[in-house]
Amino acid sequence: MKPLHLSLIVLLTVASSALAACAQSPNCSSPKVVCVGLVTDTGGLQDYGLSQSAWDGIQRAHNDKLIQVASYIESISALDYQKNIDFFAQNGYNVVITSGIGLSDETLQSADRYPDTVFIGLDQLPDSSRPNFIAMTFPEDQEGFLAGALAALTTKTNIIGAVCETSNFDSIRRTCEGFRAGAAYINADIKILVNYRNNSGSENLFRDSTWGHDTALTEIQQGADIIFGVGGGTGEGALIAAAEQGVYAIGSEQDQFYVTREASSALIASVVPRADSGVYDLIGMIQKGNHPTEYDGQIGLTPYHELDARVSNEIKQKVLQIYAALSQGSLQTNISKEQTK
Repeated sequence: MKPLHLSLIVLLTVASSALAACAQSPNCSSPKVVCVGLVTDTGGLQDYGLSQSAWDGIQRAHNDKLIQVASYIESISALDYQKNIDFFAQNGYNVVITSGIGLSDETLQSADRYPDTVFIGLDQLPDSSRPNFIAMTFPEDQEGFLAGALAALTTKTNIIGAVCETSNFDSIRRTCEGFRAGAAYINADIKILVNYRNNSGSENLFRDSTWGHDTALTEIQQGADIIFGVGGGTGEGALIAAAEQGVYAIGSEQDQFYVTREASSALIASVVPRADSGVYDLIGMIQKGNHPTEYDGQIGLTPYHELDARVSNEIKQKVLQIYAALSQGSLQTNISKEQTK
């Protein structure tokens, strides 16, 4: 986390820039001017994940002259979410994009409050009752499947592990069960250790790095030589344990090579959501006055970074083939969207 006083300076600077954009450009309320604003969660714009890829899509739309004004505001705390959304909506922005499930409530409330503005909620649940709200969801099962396939192709011990936040979140369950399915797709005989943080309190949700670290150590003691970490700080703790023990790790949600520097030496790659192409396409649809209430985002695999030379070309090609098959729909993970009761 940035020190609070520095974060406040960043927020004021960004907000001032957004104000200047509207002041120096044609009026955002004009029907001839299209303005798009991005409100990030507390991870900021350069999060090596969802917000950063969304901004790439917005910038591409601006460069291609689909829109005239592109701005963003980085949220310092959850208390900023509503006022940051209000800033764009009240200044005539046509489209407001909010990044992350943490902004769900504020985004839906804003869709009610500003019916002439279109809101895109990244990684947020669909709500067809609001025609000016678009939920961009991501195939977490495919993220996990790709990670599992990579792990199964790379392991030497034939034992791999996943350390996951609670399975009560469908997105986490899909990711980690996808990991299990992807590994089994490569090798039906591989031993797959998957542990969820289901029996701990909610106060450390997505930030229980101690549990993540200790659980990864247990899996490593059981022979796992690759650890997949899922669920914010909980998963990051697992990646750090892998690095400390000299085994490989695969990250999720963000490019963990940059986010969890303590684990960078062990990270083969990370599987991440990609919003850039989806955001670009949706901006075009909104321009034509026809857009869905739900849109499927894409996944991506980061570079192999420092371990690139240790991953064979054969493995890289196989992973690319699996990625393409998942994207095209010719390969299915068979992981249910919701928990089976």
